Amino acid sequence: MGTTWFKESSYAWIGLGSLWIIGFIGALTRFSMSFFQVQIAMDLQISRGFISMAWSTNLLITAICAPLGGWLVDRYGAKRILFISAVLSTLGTGVVVLGNQPILFFIGYGVISGLAGIGLTTSYILMFEWFKHHRAKAMALLGSASSVGLAIITPIFVSAGWLTWKDAFMASFALGIVVTLPVIWLGIKSSQQQNINKAQKDRPVVIEEHDMLLKVTTSPKKFVYLPIFVVVAIALFTCGINMGSVEMNLVAIHQLADVSPSMIALSMSILGIMEITGALICGYFLDRYNKLMMMTILYGIRILGFVFLFMHLGSSPIVFAIAFGITYLTAVPGGILVINEFAKGKGKHTGVLLLFHQGGGIVGALIGGLSFDYFGSYQNLIVVDILICILVTLGYFILFTAYKRKLRIPNNKVAASEAL
Repeated sequence: MGTTWFKESSYAWIGLGSLWIIGFIGALTRFSMSFFQVQIAMDLQISRGFISMAWSTNLLITAICAPLGGWLVDRYGAKRILFISAVLSTLGTGVVVLGNQPILFFIGYGVISGLAGIGLTTSYILMFEWFKHHRAKAMALLGSASSVGLAIITPIFVSAGWLTWKDAFMASFALGIVVTLPVIWLGIKSSQQQNINKAQKDRPVVIEEHDMLLKVTTSPKKFVYLPIFVVVAIALFTCGINMGSVEMNLVAIHQLADVSPSMIALSMSILGIMEITGALICGYFLDRYNKLMMMTILYGIRILGFVFLFMHLGSSPIVFAIAFGITYLTAVPGGILVINEFAKGKGKHTGVLLLFHQGGGIVGALIGGLSFDYFGSYQNLIVVDILICILVTLGYFILFTAYKRKLRIPNNKVAASEAL
């Protein structure tokens, strides 16, 4: 088992390490917006609604820029777009901390940092270029960067009470200039994927089951691509709603259910641990087993978690933290890995799928707010999460069973010919 890791080039792991560092630094801004909302509102004399509007604007612009970024990656390469994205992100952070004005906060975080969404697809494209045998594990490791960053940054800022949101944004701005930009410019290599795509454009489509996904030798547009793209798009939209529900409302859901503060803190810690652990476990199985089967199981686990959350049992916070944490970082890369088997890693496809995911995040946050305003609880939000997860689970399962039947047909024909 250990020797299989060396099937990848050494640079693939070096490149992954570079991207991981970039993701770790990016956790500073995410931490600042979630931890320092009250302080930001007081210092800038703005409402929390204004901060939420900036956050939503950031998500919306990022969602719009995702498919544009994918198209740009296909034309100009992942490295260039990643570098431009990092420049925009660093510039947006600088405008926030140096401007120190409400309008500049909105422009810097909501608009400029949102435009950095053109680089949203680049990490996935680079993973497809660099890795052939351990893509899922590599994407899982990359996804853990932000979670590890939060796990390390949070206790530092909490224990050092003198640190403020301005310090967090300034650290992000400085690290962007000193670390992120040099790492991208000097440490990231991108093969000419667009040339590979052009060379393969007129060749017959043959989808190999090198990772036990499918083995189909027909046109994906007629037989495979459209239904899988639709299911994956719905799945990523669903994942966005799930994440919007959890990131914006999970603590409030527990509080309304009279969960003790100590239990909430414990469940959130378990959630963070399971994010990283689950990403590695799911990444391992995605590399070894049928991806459609694994995604069916993944969303099935999410259904279980949300059902327990809905019932508000004594064990609900812990069970939900384990179930959702296991699947938290894998649903998006897992879906993109599935579609990559048929789109061959084209950035425009990845960008469109990430647009669905970002849109789902916005919808999830809005549904949570409306649910509480009109019904005084989040039960309706949890029901929505359960129903759409059931829909996605059925979609993946139907695709899995349908293509398994397609695989058996060629095998039966081969057996019949051998018998003759």
